[in-house]
Amino acid sequence: MATKTISIDIEAYKRLKQVKRENESFSQTIKRVIQPPFDLDAWLRRTEKIQLSKEAIAAIDQQIAGRRRRSPRR
Repeated sequence: MATKTISIDIEAYKRLKQVKRENESFSQTIKRVIQPPFDLDAWLRRTEKIQLSKEAIAAIDQQIAGRRRRSPRR
């Protein structure tokens, strides 16, 4: 496995060390705590194959419209 050396300040090190579990490497801690970025393109490819019924689309539209009415910013 390839490795990469990084530099972090003392505060970042202390925070990382606080969440590090016993018998866990810092790499394992980072992978557990930091979620991978959301892959929008992959999600869109998966969801474009989904066929929604007219009833499901109407229910989604109704939920969105209800949220717009309740929004205090609008």
